Amino acid sequence: MQQQHIQYAYMQPPPRVRQPVFDPGKMRRGDWVVLGLYVALFIFGAASLIPMIPGFIGAFKDDESALFAVNLIVYVVMFTGVLIMGFDTLRRSFATFKYYPWTKFLMIPGAWLGTLIIGATALVIMGNPIKSENQLVIESMTRSVPFVTMFAVTAVMGPLVEEYVFRHLLIGKLSRKINVWVCVAISAVLFTGLHFIGAGSFDLTSAIPYTTLGIMISVAYVVTGKSFAYAYVLHFFNNAVALTLSYTLLPFFQQ
Repeated sequence: MQQQHIQYAYMQPPPRVRQPVFDPGKMRRGDWVVLGLYVALFIFGAASLIPMIPGFIGAFKDDESALFAVNLIVYVVMFTGVLIMGFDTLRRSFATFKYYPWTKFLMIPGAWLGTLIIGATALVIMGNPIKSENQLVIESMTRSVPFVTMFAVTAVMGPLVEEYVFRHLLIGKLSRKINVWVCVAISAVLFTGLHFIGAGSFDLTSAIPYTTLGIMISVAYVVTGKSFAYAYVLHFFNNAVALTLSYTLLPFFQQ
């Protein structure tokens, strides 16, 4: 009987590993400060006051370099605030890669390719879009700003700041009060709208890649246990690939 019991126990499947949830906690005073600063700088245009400093524009060789300097200053300030408030959550949530690691690693390039295909398909079906203000600014800067410097802002700092606001705060912390999937919808809509601020127009076809990216990262954030780290890695990969292509392929198309 003891031998049969041992054999039966050996044949039992291993216990299923459950994905932990990385609790983002409640909104703190520092979160409100960082969020308010983000809204002031990016939504209400407080960043546009920087070029008004006497001698600021003249210190740069062209307008694109001056504009990049403004973005650099703004993102350094925001990046510092996000690290102060969100570093512990970011560090802890990297543990999500311990659970179903192959699926999560493969989803990073897979999700990027999926958003690219959806955007390309929409472009073919709906016609030529109006480029977003965000895309136009990046394309103009690639002619004046070195790749490494642009990479630091666009691929490293920018995604961390946006993931802190649109996923960590608007989904992670807001979902303590509102249904998490309602928060996903809110995050995706606001994330899309952000990239058209200052454009003076809105084009549905141009919005599709941003909406798709926002939905993809938001869903990934939820299913990975509200992992701030995983959302950041996804966003970093997307921006890094897009920026690399802009510097290597865009000059040929412009010619």
